[in-house]
Amino acid sequence: MKIEDVIAAACEELQISYSENALWFKVLINQVMRTFRSSHATHVYGVILTAEDSRLKLPDGYNSLVSVHLCHGGLYCEGYDFEIQNDCIIFKSHLGVVDGYKFNVQYRGFPIDEHGDLILKPEWERMFVAYIGWKYSRRHFERYAPVMDNFKREYQLQRVANV
Repeated sequence: MKIEDVIAAACEELQISYSENALWFKVLINQVMRTFRSSHATHVYGVILTAEDSRLKLPDGYNSLVSVHLCHGGLYCEGYDFEIQNDCIIFKSHLGVVDGYKFNVQYRGFPIDEHGDLILKPEWERMFVAYIGWKYSRRHFERYAPVMDNFKREYQLQRVANV
């Protein structure tokens, strides 16, 4: 299942426009996925990344770091040598990381297809739709107040059942 399918289901549930809400809903889905810590939801992957402007862009599907090594050198540690901001590793300036340095990055992440799209488990659809419904109803309280708590409760129940 693709993120677009979940977004379409949420828009149908809320009876709203896909095109006006898709970007925000994608952000909400990624927020939920970042909280997954279960080993059955993620796998360990390795990738070679090239530094640009003292940063590495983490791949789609990234959830958490396992290790960061210079391809022909030492180990780098989060908090001491770099910080993670959004989907980038930002190296501290005193390290002098130069454009073109190659790093071997091991990370926990979600499976992606040949086009780089996240592959979501079909049983997660209700959980994501409920989360989107909850967050959307908080923003549009005047219209969705009667169902906001239902979305929140369904999200919590689905989360426990699926993650």
